[in-house]
Amino acid sequence: MERQVAAQRDYGSIHPASLVGQGLFLCSPSKPSVVVTARTLEYYRVLFLRCPRLSIQPFVKTLCDIHGVPYRSYLGQQFSICFDLYLDVLSRIKTRVKKVLGRNSFNWRLENACPACEYNLEGEKELKFKMMCCMDGNDSLKRVHRKGAGVDEGGNEVPGCGPSRERMDSRTGGGDYYLMREEVDAFSKALSQDIVDELSEKDTPCSPRWQPMNMNDKATASMWGVFNETGVFLCLCRHGFVLLIADMVKSGEQAKYALAIVDRLIDTLGERLAVGYDIGCSFKTTFSKSAIGPKAREKQYTSLVGTFHGHAHCRLCQTDHLGTYVEGNGLEDSEGCERFFSKSNTLASSVRHASIFHRRQAIAAFAEHMDDFETYAQVTTFLLNNYKQALEICSGYTLLLHDMRGLGIDRESRFLEWLAEEKAYLTGLKRQPTEETLQMDYYQSLVGLEKADFELQQATKAWVAERPAGVPLNVAAGTTHGLETKQWHALETREDLQVRTQCQLLEQKLGVARRWVPGSLEWEDAKKRVELAQYQKCVDKLESLVVARLFELTRMNMSQTGYKLRKHIGKALQARSQAIRTALTNFNATAAALKPPRRQLDWEQVVECTFLADFDLLRDVRQDVRGKCWAEPHVRMVMDRYFKIVRAREEIERLNIEIRRVATYLDDEGHFLLTKAEELAPTDPDLAYQVLVYHRRRERFYDLHWKRLREIAKLPGFSGTLWPGIGKLSRKGRLPRVRSNESTGLDGQEHSEDEATDVEEEEANEDFEEAESIMRVALDTRNTDSFNVP
Repeated sequence: MERQVAAQRDYGSIHPASLVGQGLFLCSPSKPSVVVTARTLEYYRVLFLRCPRLSIQPFVKTLCDIHGVPYRSYLGQQFSICFDLYLDVLSRIKTRVKKVLGRNSFNWRLENACPACEYNLEGEKELKFKMMCCMDGNDSLKRVHRKGAGVDEGGNEVPGCGPSRERMDSRTGGGDYYLMREEVDAFSKALSQDIVDELSEKDTPCSPRWQPMNMNDKATASMWGVFNETGVFLCLCRHGFVLLIADMVKSGEQAKYALAIVDRLIDTLGERLAVGYDIGCSFKTTFSKSAIGPKAREKQYTSLVGTFHGHAHCRLCQTDHLGTYVEGNGLEDSEGCERFFSKSNTLASSVRHASIFHRRQAIAAFAEHMDDFETYAQVTTFLLNNYKQALEICSGYTLLLHDMRGLGIDRESRFLEWLAEEKAYLTGLKRQPTEETLQMDYYQSLVGLEKADFELQQATKAWVAERPAGVPLNVAAGTTHGLETKQWHALETREDLQVRTQCQLLEQKLGVARRWVPGSLEWEDAKKRVELAQYQKCVDKLESLVVARLFELTRMNMSQTGYKLRKHIGKALQARSQAIRTALTNFNATAAALKPPRRQLDWEQVVECTFLADFDLLRDVRQDVRGKCWAEPHVRMVMDRYFKIVRAREEIERLNIEIRRVATYLDDEGHFLLTKAEELAPTDPDLAYQVLVYHRRRERFYDLHWKRLREIAKLPGFSGTLWPGIGKLSRKGRLPRVRSNESTGLDGQEHSEDEATDVEEEEANEDFEEAESIMRVALDTRNTDSFNVP
């Protein structure tokens, strides 16, 4: 930052464009008092993207300390103006580069965000799911709604409750990452909220039992008066590249945000999409009833539930939506949004008081930086780690066969049959038969009526017998008033209970010719059902406490959770654990009182998260499933191992395709950009230089990618190939570079790793040096220390 000193330098007499050409950005178009160098602005831009908590104010204070001048508040405003100008210049450069590369269409980034997912090759095998994604909402990136002072009901002036003081700004920000609010609101009008509210256990068994807090508008309505944007709704591919973002405006996590994103994905990416969502089960019903339902069915859209959140769903839901049981899912956990939010939460403090434009600009810039410098850099690490994990799981196949022989399981298809049998069984438990419900109501009414009769008899006997000998009548009357009152109360209770419970009406509905009495067969059967219903309530109570514990532990380990909040959650967990122990004691006591007694649980079984999948097996109130093979704990462990192995094999199949896509993309993308720079150099060297900068942005990771790809090729059990295929950027007649597949080269000859590496680097250096030599000639007289520092 440099201050104008008239005796030394007069910036006001120089045209602003000339100063920008020298790498100086002005805070005012005429007579600026402060200019900021492009290098300083670039440093702040990169620092902010790496540490989003670093706002402009502390950075400007740092500059003042370096220059030995006191900080003034207006300096931060002037720096902000220069930074906006700098970002606008970068945006215009990026627009020109994308246009010359043919990448400026409306949905180009969405169609090409991930090379592993979207760089399709000719002749490759068609998978069940063309692309796998995940989506979720987060309320950390809120923005305060600027309002003036208003007057409350008592006539008192209250700041922040008056009319809006938002600055008028025609800019939208966000670029091609964001969905427009109009696009989202279109689904708010097309989708009646009644569709969401009317979701019941008939539509999805999880709807009445589990909902995330940010889906409840009543829970979030208190912040609408303070915040305008209450968070973001995000969609990622399975490798972590950001596909789409939507602002949640004065609402919780409503269905319209997910519907708008799914609609854009289907229109842009086409058919066979699988998207994981923490409430994917209920969302499946929601979009099937919405306007995009027919299109989603035609395009074979699949809604999944994330692995982590799936443990909070009932077992019946898991058999349909959990990735472990979904064919083609592989090892995908559909929880990428949670990992992204753990990083983006650091951006919250910087955007909380920003304008609408600056907030969206910051979020989009953070997403782009994550894509280019985090996700893209780690895409081959993702492939390597998943391949290792899949191979490790598949190595347990021998143990699986051994356990199958020990359990007398003759074939692997038996597991599929048992899963279908379990699903049919759980489907039958979704709703209790109406006749059984009426019988239990009738039994409970009779029990209440019998109790009222007994109390009336006791009160009447006590009142009649009360007349002490030798006591005057007026005194005795006073003594018996209380007993007489109790008698009338008991009589009123009996008469009122008989009318209100409508015993006669229930007898007519059930066709009871003779009223049940204690000891009769019907009485005892109904009594047993009521006891089992009480047992079911104990199961539900225990499950709800375990689910609460699960999410509290997640919150406790969340990034940026303060010390005091951790201590508070820790104390709450101690209390929660005691509540779980009490619920467990009640459950075991109730289970032991049943005839025959039901399986009891210990503390270790309850606190395991995976045990949530078995709660529905305990919830049965009509039959004992302990005799079913698929209900036995050791059999279920073998079943889980089988399905994991099946999913691991699917993962290897998908990874083989993705690995070849990435290997081909690395060759094609580098050659395409260098060729384009060579073509532009004679006519437009500045633009050619920016194309080179665009190339270097990703070329810096090429060596890391090839190193990891060679590590994958050396894995025992690797069944894919690094031989490049034919993609959308592949050049005709291309000879593939030699890549090491274990010790065998792609040409079928034996090559050492060092030899293969030398050939790769030599060819890459030749391509780059040929293009860069033209750049040196064109740019040797230019100032390269300006807009973008390569």
